[in-house]
Amino acid sequence: MSIKVGEDKIPYIDLGDGYIIRLEYEDLSDEKYIEKAKTELRESPENIEKGLHELRRLIEAEKDFTFPKEADVFLMTFLRPCKFYASSAFEKMQKYFKFKLKHKKVCENINVKSVSNVFTEDLIKYLPLRDINGRRILYLNCGKKWKPSRVTPNDIFRAVQLSLHAAMAEPMTQVNGVTVILDTDGLSISQICHFTPSYAAMVLDWLQNCIAVRLKAIYIVNNSYIFNMLYAVFKPFIGSKLRKRIHFLNKDWETLTSKVGEHALRKEFGGDLLVDDVDGKLLVEFLNLFHEQFELVAHAGYGVCDEETKKLIDKGVEEALTYISKA
Repeated sequence: MSIKVGEDKIPYIDLGDGYIIRLEYEDLSDEKYIEKAKTELRESPENIEKGLHELRRLIEAEKDFTFPKEADVFLMTFLRPCKFYASSAFEKMQKYFKFKLKHKKVCENINVKSVSNVFTEDLIKYLPLRDINGRRILYLNCGKKWKPSRVTPNDIFRAVQLSLHAAMAEPMTQVNGVTVILDTDGLSISQICHFTPSYAAMVLDWLQNCIAVRLKAIYIVNNSYIFNMLYAVFKPFIGSKLRKRIHFLNKDWETLTSKVGEHALRKEFGGDLLVDDVDGKLLVEFLNLFHEQFELVAHAGYGVCDEETKKLIDKGVEEALTYISKA
């Protein structure tokens, strides 16, 4: 297992046996997903052009706001999930960056180094394959593996932000969305005491109102009555749309494989994926190769219009476009 660089000069993690973890920045090529983008997201050359033009105009008119508006790839991260309605995309953008301004403690200076403990503790992973619907699969372990003395709830939330930021620029993820598998095996009462109603409200506000990602399903596995106690803290803040996408499966691997696909799941979850789990330290090293893009997200937004910040944003755009143009 190691980090390699493809012929396209884009790095990836080689897991062995032909399996890799790679950020997929190339544009849509599969006719199935091109058609899906047309039918579900109103994607067309005309709507793309109109959406980009109108979103740039809205950004320019917003006071004290900095965003790389000349880079189409970053505008598309908001336009695609909002079906190319510029007003909806801009509203999402406003909520996203105002949340960041309001909750500085959990949103400022998010980079790979600052959340590396979450990955090295193996609490968050990308699975190498997409699910049967073409969705990126994010695995979170908040059970017995999680040691609150080493990783706080805020650390986990910051790492989730970074993990989804990395996927936001992928056209395949913009179109198909994200599937989350939340493993709560061994969750204890002492652990759930670290979660408060204010924390739950904050996380769910971000998840439901701010992030420009199509969160299509959350599968909660290995859950017990103790998890039900934790869910009771979060439940008052979960809207009807998200509630319909949360599935409590415990050990119902038959349902999980039918929704996600045996090909994408390890044997412990009923699948037939036999490749080794990605090493957390290696994942940190891999994500750090894209650190300029995370710096871009960290420095864009409201009240950050000094020249030094603009230079950092320009540097992030240049780095991101270097990778994306190679895809």
